[in-house]
Amino acid sequence: MIFIVVAALAAVLWVLRKRYLVVTVRGYSMRPSYLPGEKVLVRRTAAAKVRRGQTVVFEAPGRTGEGAVAEAAPPPGSFVVDVGLLIKRVVATGGDRVDFPVPGAGPVVPEGHLAVRGDNVDESFDSRDFGYVPPERVVGVVVRRLGPP
Repeated sequence: MIFIVVAALAAVLWVLRKRYLVVTVRGYSMRPSYLPGEKVLVRRTAAAKVRRGQTVVFEAPGRTGEGAVAEAAPPPGSFVVDVGLLIKRVVATGGDRVDFPVPGAGPVVPEGHLAVRGDNVDESFDSRDFGYVPPERVVGVVVRRLGPP
């Protein structure tokens, strides 16, 4: 009986781990919404389900595969939440126009892509620096804070 309970608990934890991720905020680009050292719960989500206004976690530009580190590392003070991950607010989704220049791209967000920006725009490494976020780089959306820093 105990084996069945332990096995069921392990299965539930495995499913939750596949669906959710806990990340630690680093940097100041999302102040005042999120502070350095704060932990947030992220629900793994496809880019197609992300909406304008949500806070999204995604692989940093320059990552080339699992465990890779961004070649063009964000500057100090950027909002890196874990190795190779960034957290930003979605300001536009596919088909929306953006009101800021995007390197190497036009003012309309390509289908499936996201335009992101930090809440603290003066200290943010975001779409104004690296362009639109492609769908394969999206990890998920922040669903809640897990506690103060």
